[in-house]
Amino acid sequence: MRAAKTARLISEINANLSMTTTHDKILPMALISLAILAFSVFSGGVNAAEKTPLENRADTTNHQSMTTSNNKILAIYFSRSGNTELMAMEIAKYYKASLIHLEATDYHPGFRGLINAVKDSRSEHAEINPGKLDLSPYQTIFIGAPIWWHSPAPPVWQFVKNNNFADKDVVLFTTFNSSFKQKYIDDFQIQVERKGGTFIKHIHIKRGRITQQISDEILSKKAGEKLDKLQLQ
Repeated sequence: MRAAKTARLISEINANLSMTTTHDKILPMALISLAILAFSVFSGGVNAAEKTPLENRADTTNHQSMTTSNNKILAIYFSRSGNTELMAMEIAKYYKASLIHLEATDYHPGFRGLINAVKDSRSEHAEINPGKLDLSPYQTIFIGAPIWWHSPAPPVWQFVKNNNFADKDVVLFTTFNSSFKQKYIDDFQIQVERKGGTFIKHIHIKRGRITQQISDEILSKKAGEKLDKLQLQ
């Protein structure tokens, strides 16, 4: 059953890749196939590890503003497994900021979500909700995402494209397993500036591989230390 499902997904991905340009074929097919194979073998444990953080943080399951309405700071984030969400919650607590979660159903925890994440990891397009927001009440916008294949995940690129950041200060915050490449952070900064925003800084935390991740407590502490050093005006 699982073998048939794996074969079908590989076939679908091949079909999708065959319709893309050479420029878009950044990820080698071997990497995608390897991810599928690994997930086929370890899907039970990985599924549990992916879902636990989000399920345990029931206080943010409505994914809406959860703090004071008169604050000039907004933290908006996409999180697939809960790491970036935890960092976003620390930002909201630190600044008493409004907090909004970007939904992207293509990347929900699970088998197909993982494959979509691997396939789209260098994309700047995604179906997101909310797609567009009235940012006029805010002065500083924190935008958060996991790093996928060295680059911020697609939903936050799409959010920047959809919105007007005129006269806004923007801070990018990310979590990752391995590393990011500054090239993609610089590209993100360019996109923010094209939409009228001022890019302040990229703050980031390395959580580690799924079997060797730092604890929630350590991640929260690191987030606080990063924010202490940020010193927003």
